[in-house]
Amino acid sequence: MAEFLIWLVAALGAVGGVVLGRVWGRAEGERAGKREAERDAIEDKNNRVERGRDAVRNGRGAGDPADRLRRNDGRW
Repeated sequence: MAEFLIWLVAALGAVGGVVLGRVWGRAEGERAGKREAERDAIEDKNNRVERGRDAVRNGRGAGDPADRLRRNDGRW
């Protein structure tokens, strides 16, 4: 009977370890995914800010207003 209890405790420990490992791994994966999403969002924001700065630099005061109007007219 003692051997059976030892085997039962060992089996339950193994199953518990597997379950705990899966839960722990899932939580780590979610945290890593959130960090990656935040990093991607920051990079995207930085890229959009730079494109906006370039557009302002190239758009305002870049040549004759009539030429800018003609260039922009086709975009409407």
